[in-house]
Amino acid sequence: MNARALDQQLLQAHAAEDKTALVRLYTQAADHSEAGGDLDAACFYLTHAFVFALEIGVPEARALNARLVDKGRAHPWQP
Repeated sequence: MNARALDQQLLQAHAAEDKTALVRLYTQAADHSEAGGDLDAACFYLTHAFVFALEIGVPEARALNARLVDKGRAHPWQP
């Protein structure tokens, strides 16, 4: 998926308040940014994915936090 399509899907998910989609889409955006070598953008997107994952209580929160910890951008989260 290209960046423009991903941005459009993120906007739609925000408008629909679809937090499950937001976790998935922000994670995809982080993956795309990381693959492109933009660590700051990747961590920005990972942080958003993590926050939405926490809000809805999905197990992905643990893996998202671990990625942020590995990049020195967060402390380990203990539920």
